[in-house]
Amino acid sequence: MEVSDPAALRAIAHPLRQKLLMQLAVMEHARAADLARAVGEPANSVSFHLRVLAKAGMITEAPEHARDKRDRVWTPVAQSYDVKPDAGNAAELILRPTIDWLSDVFAHTSHEAARGGRTFMLTTLLLTRDEAATLVHELAEVLTRWADRSLADSRAEPDVAREVYQTLLAVAPRDDPRGDRDTDDAGTTGGSEAAAR
Repeated sequence: MEVSDPAALRAIAHPLRQKLLMQLAVMEHARAADLARAVGEPANSVSFHLRVLAKAGMITEAPEHARDKRDRVWTPVAQSYDVKPDAGNAAELILRPTIDWLSDVFAHTSHEAARGGRTFMLTTLLLTRDEAATLVHELAEVLTRWADRSLADSRAEPDVAREVYQTLLAVAPRDDPRGDRDTDDAGTTGGSEAAAR
């Protein structure tokens, strides 16, 4: 599902709603009470967030799984969500909370944390454009494989305790894409001097 509508952007930006979408992907269809138990949140709060997701067109009711007409069962409308960077205020809604999360990961990562499946890794590489494209493709394949595996394992072993983990993949040239760099009195660029040393 391509996410470009402001309502959908606001819906998917909320961390709890992201968890609910993940749980619905695992369970395929569920009631608010089932999801509340799965994410450890009050049922009334979960019901509210489900209505937000439904209004944004990201989940829909599945009456074929309902016990009666009053029973509300929800199902996701998509397997994955593609957020377009140029959609409305996507940077504000999606990127800023992600940067806050990343700052927390950075601040609390240690060798002990890495053994528990938590890490912060920043690697600098010298690549051609073709090499960078290959790297992106290979990393995306790894993340997709693990996403598929985690979904299948969660469905196969629903009683195994699992946490929601997130990964953030950013591969791009390190030079400022806007091209603004500080210049000294002689007119030389500080960025170029630093790189040349």
